[in-house]
Amino acid sequence: MPKTGNNFDYSDRRVALVTGGARGIGFEIVRRFLADGYQVAFVATKVEHVERALVAFDCPRHQIYAETTDVTQQNELERFVERVQARWGEIAILVNNAGISPKRVDQDTPWLSQTTLQEWARVIDVNLTCPFNLIRLLAPAMIAAGYGRIINIGSLAGRAMPLIAGPHYAASKAGLVGLTRAAARDLAPHGITVNCIAPGRILSDLTGPSGAAVNRSALSRIPVGRLGTAEEIAHVAAFLVSSMAGFITGATIDVTGGEFAA
Repeated sequence: MPKTGNNFDYSDRRVALVTGGARGIGFEIVRRFLADGYQVAFVATKVEHVERALVAFDCPRHQIYAETTDVTQQNELERFVERVQARWGEIAILVNNAGISPKRVDQDTPWLSQTTLQEWARVIDVNLTCPFNLIRLLAPAMIAAGYGRIINIGSLAGRAMPLIAGPHYAASKAGLVGLTRAAARDLAPHGITVNCIAPGRILSDLTGPSGAAVNRSALSRIPVGRLGTAEEIAHVAAFLVSSMAGFITGATIDVTGGEFAA
């Protein structure tokens, strides 16, 4: 396998799966993994997003594979995984990045009053149940191989009092921290690490343009004085899947520019 200047210990376990890989943080993680020589499969919800991403990646088709998939449908996830396995073999790296964060409709009404049971269920399904399902689906092959790397993309909103996100989003991301620890404890004896990255305010499709009022307000809470970038999250992900991070598991790594909400 080709090497980059990162001095990674490359093995033959080079197949990665990234959910929500067509935009934002997921897009940059896919791009970084491709640059590091991985074979990367990703899913997204819209055909146009997948097509646009594939053009942007501009890499050999034998190195990348993508589909539109509803990550809340277990049977769709299973079929996608089967197609990836048929193409490249077992998946050694999983990044659970797909997530949704509904926007607040009425600023004067409490979030809890605005959150319907249907909206709550949808957010939990995408942000928390999907990662659980994929970990459960891929873990047996990782255990058999004695190797695996799993990353859950959480959020500062799941680590402290949420100032912007709704209760469903905060609960789902807090749940990811618990899932990370539980899975890490179960899988560590089998050579599998499970970690969580908790981004703060990152410029992405989810957070909107830098000039948006909510982003300008966020700047006052960030000690480094700027918003983060999706590329910075991708750098952390690249480290966590490398051989240099083999002794790190069950951790939640805050990438927030020093922001810690009260």
